[in-house]
Amino acid sequence: MNIAYFDIALLNWLHGHLIPGSVPALQMVSDTTTWVSIGMALLVGVLALSKRSKLLLKQFIILVVVLLLVAATSQGLKALIDRDRPFYTHPGIEKLSSGGDASFPSGHTLEAFAMAAAMSLIFRRKLIAIPLFLWALLVAYSRVALGVHYPSDVLAGMVIGAAIGWLVPWTFRRMPFRILE
Repeated sequence: MNIAYFDIALLNWLHGHLIPGSVPALQMVSDTTTWVSIGMALLVGVLALSKRSKLLLKQFIILVVVLLLVAATSQGLKALIDRDRPFYTHPGIEKLSSGGDASFPSGHTLEAFAMAAAMSLIFRRKLIAIPLFLWALLVAYSRVALGVHYPSDVLAGMVIGAAIGWLVPWTFRRMPFRILE
């Protein structure tokens, strides 16, 4: 059994076994990605200004860099790979959410996992990490269940997003010069 077969079989199963009435909730989860991501960064930025905290300001900058890198990576890979969405190539898959450009990787998933990883590393609190990773997993599931991504698109988004969310804070900590310290 090859990977493409497994990818399509899992997509068909997840898309075909939606909980009745779950589509609006899955669409809502999917649609929260950018708002939640930007909201988290802005919240940290507002707290930095209100508390006059250099540490929070540095964390805000890290989150902005994560978001910019996510956008560039996602759009760059989509343009480079240009994989058709599953609802174009498989007649049994119905498009139940937004999704128009290339499929690989899942930009929503990449963004959600990048922000979950970055926030978890920056703040190091289970109370932050667990809900954010659960949200990111729901975003990933929603993209496949709603028929706009293959499971491999979502898996790539998870891996690349988590890597960005880990690498940016790690890089900032190891810079030879200190930002805002």
